[in-house]
Amino acid sequence: MKKALVLVSGGIDSAAALWWARERYRATALSFDGAERPRGEVRACAAIARRAGVPLLRVSAPYLRQQPSGYIPARNLVIHSIALSVAETRGASVVVAGHNRSDAKVFEDARAAFFRRLERLNGGVSIVLPFAGKSDAEVIALARRRGVPLELTWSCYRDGARPCRRCSACRGRIESFRQIRSEDPA
Repeated sequence: MKKALVLVSGGIDSAAALWWARERYRATALSFDGAERPRGEVRACAAIARRAGVPLLRVSAPYLRQQPSGYIPARNLVIHSIALSVAETRGASVVVAGHNRSDAKVFEDARAAFFRRLERLNGGVSIVLPFAGKSDAEVIALARRRGVPLELTWSCYRDGARPCRRCSACRGRIESFRQIRSEDPA
């Protein structure tokens, strides 16, 4: 079975991507510890990898600093470049990431064209984006069907014992779950 390196942030999309990858590859999770990273994300990454039964590699990346809006300059360029290097040294044929359609609307470096250019520069290791055409709500629905433990995920930009429910990541998560509930035929 081919190997995959799966980027895991602790959020819903990356947890769903890990479950997707486990069905197709011998997966290893890769997480980046940026400056001021919420402890909830770190705990979520460890819990998700443990539940998935895959090893978790952690990369210290203190130069990745979050701006007040939650944006991290050049984030995808940095983490995917490192992931491609780690994948190649570990004999993985692919890097799997959970970027979805919502990410691509907001960030140019979350669009399929960006990843294709990065892939061409690297040569040899492919970047796989299984949810590139899906919305946040569609990824949640898919994750539920696959049995992804969404209760272990963390989607808050702030550090704390619990998500703040006020930042844009929390509001997006709440809205996505609302959309799923409104679509349930119950």
